[in-house]
Amino acid sequence: MIMSTNIIDYLDKDSICLEVKRKNKRNVISHILDYLISKKKITQANKKEINKLLIQREEMGSTAIGGCIALPHARVNSVKDIVICLAIAPEGVDFDSLDQEKVNIIALLLSNQKEAGLHLKMLAFLARMLRDKYFVQQLKIAKTKEDVLALVNKQQQAVR
Repeated sequence: MIMSTNIIDYLDKDSICLEVKRKNKRNVISHILDYLISKKKITQANKKEINKLLIQREEMGSTAIGGCIALPHARVNSVKDIVICLAIAPEGVDFDSLDQEKVNIIALLLSNQKEAGLHLKMLAFLARMLRDKYFVQQLKIAKTKEDVLALVNKQQQAVR
């Protein structure tokens, strides 16, 4: 089975977390995972393993890539399909960013352990989409999940 590299194929209203108000990356990651559990994107039973893998990745080096963006990611056996969550923190989160700036957009990516190629393609595509400062500004001020989906859809077509 060939899996899509279209972000929008994995992003729906239940994959968007608005108004995140946590102050540091550990709390934000935990909050996003709880949100994904509430939307049945991952299970409670797998939260500890997923959280551990995400934090281990952060300890190797922050996934905050500058420009108010972080891309926490992990490949996890318990995840069968690509899981993406786009979280927006209007006030910013301390994510140990290389540019010392707070992060406002967190694009969390989970994929199956066996999907290394797809995982890297999705990560690269998310990074390419989020390099656009205007797009990031629009995401920061988006008021609804529908607005976020429309912005992502438009941006995905622009960078394809």
